[in-house]
Amino acid sequence: MKKSLILIATAATAITLAACAPPAESDSATTPAATAPEATAESSTTGDSSSGGTPITIAAGDQTFKATLNDSRVAQDFAAMLPVTLPWFRNAGIEFITELDAPLTESGPFYTDVQPGDLVYYNPRDSITIIYEETSSVPTLTKMGQITSGLDAFDQLPDNVDLHVELG
Repeated sequence: MKKSLILIATAATAITLAACAPPAESDSATTPAATAPEATAESSTTGDSSSGGTPITIAAGDQTFKATLNDSRVAQDFAAMLPVTLPWFRNAGIEFITELDAPLTESGPFYTDVQPGDLVYYNPRDSITIIYEETSSVPTLTKMGQITSGLDAFDQLPDNVDLHVELG
């Protein structure tokens, strides 16, 4: 009987301690606790590509866009694919999307504060998206980089367009 009471008391203590732990390890309810520390550590280096990164050029006909990839794993995987020409389609007048044949290495951090110019990876569909207008977001996006020139020109592109992406 004493052993049962000790086991119950130990279990109750463990549950109480777990419930009282500060929620600082997770940024949101949708982020698994196992990835929250990594997301926090990486967000300072991958969330803002203005501090450097890998320059790329995106071209469609005579339109050329400059962009920078950050140092996330997903951006590194994409850079390894370059040069590449992919079919992109306009979605809801806010973004261009292309779906990849295979997934990229996706380790976060996930974010929901998308801004015009963001280049993001959407892991459930293995797709890359160029955001060119204000929009809301889903919690499964990983920022890969930033378009650094000519966002207004995306309005001039056809709804379905092949974009050539290369380093430089």
